[in-house]
Amino acid sequence: MAVESEYTIDELARAADTTVRSVRVYHERGLLPSPDVRGRIGYYGSDHLNRLQTISRLLSRGMKLNGIRELLEAWDRGDGLAEVLGVNDQPVSEPTTVAAPGSPRAQRNQAPPELPEYVQQALAASGDPHEAYRVTNPRCGDLTTRLVDAGISARDAFELVERLRADCNQIADQYATQLFYFLAGQTYEQSGRTPKDRAKLESDLAIARLIATRATSELIDQAFARHSELPSA
Repeated sequence: MAVESEYTIDELARAADTTVRSVRVYHERGLLPSPDVRGRIGYYGSDHLNRLQTISRLLSRGMKLNGIRELLEAWDRGDGLAEVLGVNDQPVSEPTTVAAPGSPRAQRNQAPPELPEYVQQALAASGDPHEAYRVTNPRCGDLTTRLVDAGISARDAFELVERLRADCNQIADQYATQLFYFLAGQTYEQSGRTPKDRAKLESDLAIARLIATRATSELIDQAFARHSELPSA
């Protein structure tokens, strides 16, 4: 009978190619179960190692810790998100689809953006593909659901929303550095860079992000409003 592997926290961190500090943070944030404590030493098993590797994969896909925690909790409840989000290392072939005339994909000359792996896995899975956005981007999930209800295929709906996401990323990449520098970084550069100045920088950055997000949301709302106006009778 196979013997269950046991790791101290240092051994676990090395095996998962992470740091002891990260292991402790994941435990504190509720992503990693508690070890088996014997004496004054905590011992971790293969389940902990697998969980750490899953967390690393999801982080590399751009997910935040809060979203990962919710996802893992749903996984532990047996909600079937392991296959949907591709965290079980089982290869799933991507379905081949042909764009129908008049579909969003056929209307664009440019190649559609490459879908994130978790979306590809969701589209290939037999369950509800909208689960791919349920945890990470719930409003995008609502948009794709409404597009599908309007008669668009799930694949085309996801590609349309992903194109929108890619354009939003481009906007952030183009303007974030300047906005954050002028609203927060410039003051920090001119300071003594003490811990107090660092704390102020973090606060200024949070405020800068809020201001920039609200302004961008207002501009996008105005832009969409122009396209939703009905012609004069």
